[in-house]
Amino acid sequence: MSGENYHKEMSLREWSLMLRDIYYPVQNYGRSSFEIFTHLIKVFGAGSHYLFRSHDAKGSREYLAKVFAWYCALANRLDLNLEDILWQKYPGVCPRCLAGVCECSEPPAPINPEKLTMMALERINQRPTTLREWQVMFARIYKGPSGKTVVPPTRERLALVFARIAEELGEVAEALGQDQTIDSDAYLILKNEMADLGAWVFALANNLQYVDTTAHGVSLADIAWQLYPAKCHRCGDAKCICIRGAYALELAEKGAMAPSHWDERTGLANDKAFRQYLSYANNMFQEGNYEWSLIFLDLDDFGAVNKTYGHQAGDEVLRLAAQRIQSAAGRNGIAFRRGGEEFVVVIRTYHDAALVAAEKLRRYLANDPIISDVLTDMPSISITASLGVATLLNDAKTPNQLETIAEARSREAKQAGKNRVVPEPSQELLRSYGLL
Repeated sequence: MSGENYHKEMSLREWSLMLRDIYYPVQNYGRSSFEIFTHLIKVFGAGSHYLFRSHDAKGSREYLAKVFAWYCALANRLDLNLEDILWQKYPGVCPRCLAGVCECSEPPAPINPEKLTMMALERINQRPTTLREWQVMFARIYKGPSGKTVVPPTRERLALVFARIAEELGEVAEALGQDQTIDSDAYLILKNEMADLGAWVFALANNLQYVDTTAHGVSLADIAWQLYPAKCHRCGDAKCICIRGAYALELAEKGAMAPSHWDERTGLANDKAFRQYLSYANNMFQEGNYEWSLIFLDLDDFGAVNKTYGHQAGDEVLRLAAQRIQSAAGRNGIAFRRGGEEFVVVIRTYHDAALVAAEKLRRYLANDPIISDVLTDMPSISITASLGVATLLNDAKTPNQLETIAEARSREAKQAGKNRVVPEPSQELLRSYGLL
C-alpha cells in the first residue's frame, strides 16, 4: 500500500506495514532485533513518568502510541505477522480457561495447545479485522483486566497492567536470547511471548482512562493515528528522514539531525532544519507555549576575511564562529546556519533573558580572536556580529514572524555601527544579570 491508502481503520497487519514503510531503514528499523528491543524497553520505561508521576494525559497517549509502534517494529524485524500470532494464542478467548470472558482463578490452569489450536481454526472467520476490533476483543476477554478477580478501576489497576508488561518484556528478552539453530522450539516460544506482550499492550490501551479521564472509549487506533498519520510524527515525511532513534526532534535540538538537515561547513543545523523547527514552534504556540525568542546575527565584514586570507580561512572562521554561537546558545538555545555568514538562534525564553543571551553571544564572539587549530598558518582573526532580537508576544504574534523582525533589527545594528544588539539591553538589565 502507498501512504495515501493508509487510514486508522486498517487491519493490525496494515498498521505494522505502514510503520515499516515510514521508518525502514532509518530509526532503529535498520538495526538488530536486540537493539530494537532495547529501544522498546527504553520507551516503555519512560512511560512511568507520564502514568504515575506527572499524570500527563497527553504524554500518556503519545507514550502508548510509541509503545505500540515499537512493538510493531520488533515484530517487523522478527518477520512476525502480529495478526497470526495473536489469534493463535487468543482466538477470541482466554487461552487458559478458553472462555470468551476470562474465568481464570489463581493459579490459572495450564494451556491446552491442541484445544487452543482447534479453536483458532474453527473461529477463524471471527478474527478481528481492524486494530480497533482487536482492542475490543481483548477488552471483552479481560474485564479484570486479567483473571476472574476484578481489580477495581483505579490507578492500582493501571499499575498492574504496567507491571505485567514489564514481566512480558522480560519473557521476550529471554526468548530473543535462545538460539533458534540449536533449539527448534525457540521461534515458537518467541511468537508466544510476543503474543502475550501484545495482549498487555491492548490492556494498557483499555485501562488508560485511569490516568487520562478523556481516554475512556478512545481506541489505540485513534491515539496511534494521531501520532502516526501515515507519516513520521517528527519530520512529517511519509519516508522518515530523521536520524535513527525515536526522539529525533530532541536530538535535533542538540544538532544530531538527518544528513539533509546538516550544514557541512559549520556542523550546525541548516536552513531546512530551521524552517522545520519554526513549524514545530508554531504548533507549540498553538498549544499555549509562548516561550519563544529568536536571535538573528550577521558576522560583520566577513567578506574582508575571504579577500584578505582566502576562502579556506573564511570557512575556518565560519566553523569556529559556529562553535562559539552554539556554545553561547546554551541548553535552552538551538543554533542554525541560515546561509552565508548569517546565523539564527532560537531560544526558549522571554524578552529580557533573550536580550541578555544576545549580549553574551556578542561578547563571546568579539572578546577573543579566532585561532584555528587546523590551519596552522592562519593568523588570529577578530570577528564581531550585528545581532537582532525578537520575542513572541513582545514583538510578534506568532513564531513565524520572529525571523523577519529579528533580521530587520540585525540590519539596524549593522547600520548603527556593527558589533551591537538591537534592541540594546538596558544598563539596569545587564546589571541584574551580573554583566556590569
